Amino acid sequence: MAKAGSAVKPAPSGLVKTIWKGPLVAGLGFAVAYGVTERLLSFNVGELIRFGPRFDVQVFPGTSLENLRLRFGDQTTRIQAELDLLELDKQLQQEQEAAAKAKALKEEQAAAAASTTEPAAPPEQGETTDNPPAAAPVPAPAVAPAP
Repeated sequence: MAKAGSAVKPAPSGLVKTIWKGPLVAGLGFAVAYGVTERLLSFNVGELIRFGPRFDVQVFPGTSLENLRLRFGDQTTRIQAELDLLELDKQLQQEQEAAAKAKALKEEQAAAAASTTEPAAPPEQGETTDNPPAAAPVPAPAVAPAP
């Protein structure tokens, strides 16, 4: 059985001594590869090895700006528009449409008010009405309170 006052076992000393060797070997490998690559690139490889012919420079497809200028002239013209006038015309049209809508709404309201406020003309003595006279509303039955 373990005693309550026993100390925790320290890590084995062999593990602590070998943990740094892996990164050291990897770093040395990368350093050697970098040095060899740098040395090879410092030589003029083009003199030692003959590569095939390089690509020829070809004309970019399409019409160049110079061709367009030759075809249509070299005149520089500015495209100007009266944006303020166009904006004012648009705003004026919107105001006119809003005024027409408001006028139509007022006319509808006036017609609705006139039809509801005009009392119906009483029928003359010899005429009959299609609508029977409106009955008086029936009051709701009263409920007696509970004793």
